[in-house]
Amino acid sequence: MELTIQLDPEDAGSPLSLQVHERSDIGHRAENQDHSACQHVGDYLVCALADGAGGHQGGEVAAAKAVRAFLNAFALCPTLDPRQLLGLAHQANRAVLDTQQLHPALADMHTTLCVLVLNRKAAQATWLHVGDSRVYHFNNAAMLSRTKDHSVLQWMHDQQQPEHAQARNALYTAIGEQAEQLQVDVSSPCKVSPGDWFLLCSDGLWEHFTDEELGLLGSNLRDDKGCSAHIHQLALTRSQGRADNLSSILVFVEGGGHSSG
Repeated sequence: MELTIQLDPEDAGSPLSLQVHERSDIGHRAENQDHSACQHVGDYLVCALADGAGGHQGGEVAAAKAVRAFLNAFALCPTLDPRQLLGLAHQANRAVLDTQQLHPALADMHTTLCVLVLNRKAAQATWLHVGDSRVYHFNNAAMLSRTKDHSVLQWMHDQQQPEHAQARNALYTAIGEQAEQLQVDVSSPCKVSPGDWFLLCSDGLWEHFTDEELGLLGSNLRDDKGCSAHIHQLALTRSQGRADNLSSILVFVEGGGHSSG
């Protein structure tokens, strides 16, 4: 499934035009438990992506619930303020917790969540994440920043401990935990310029690439309407028949006069 959207400035005072590509593939799994969505709220673009887990259908429900709850809350309070965005993430968490309580079969469901918020008129962006779904920020091929996974594997790396295969998918925080146990990382707002681009993706995609490879792929494919399909196909090929669900949202920033047709 792929969706491409061109967001052009609504007036001459808006400096940025955005090209958005959204795609999700089931990989070689029985069901797709990833969920993503984007919406335009005034001068804001907000994109959210989640990778669920927790038994049959539980991950799918958790991922969809977290994304929809966050976007619904954001529509009522569009903002770049990190404290307010943190509050919206906790609202999304509460929506998943409430669903766990209403449906005992879903009591173990949880999900990652990553969100990008971009204000076209202010030319600023911020992002947040829980778990190991990532947000990358590039300028052309150069990576400017990347979220750090809330995973046991990342912790082992930070502590210079030997890495173990069984830690590959283990997270130490996720949407669907009690509020006091939830860790949400929120960036400070940063300036964005033409040539910048963002990638939100689940671990089923990023595990097949280095940061440098993603930078080169995105910068070389940014004018290709099939850019997401090309990147996903390369990940599927590299998986050698063992691909997890893989989902991505690409957001390319251009000047106000840019249009890709």
